[in-house]
Amino acid sequence: VASPQSSDHVVKGLAKATHLIMVAGHTIFQGTDYAEPGVHTKDWVLLDYQSKQLDSYLQHIRVAVDLAANDDESLVLFSGGATRESAGPRSEAMSYWLYA
Repeated sequence: VASPQSSDHVVKGLAKATHLIMVAGHTIFQGTDYAEPGVHTKDWVLLDYQSKQLDSYLQHIRVAVDLAANDDESLVLFSGGATRESAGPRSEAMSYWLYA
């Protein structure tokens, strides 16, 4: 649970955001190794055709984070719902955030 002080900091940060960096989710990260996540396709819930696209998805996340790190007026928004039954309630957006 966030303290009121940390919540105020987040709200102030959002108030100055003028650039939205949106990343559309396509898959769900289920890995547990956060030191080096995303390296293995087994850590992601992928459809057959997506296994060859994982590097592209990961690059989208990295570029968004890099852009935001260099722009104090930006906000990264990861989108995507809980689209894979086998992933449980974890959404694409949440899993991208965990990966980032």
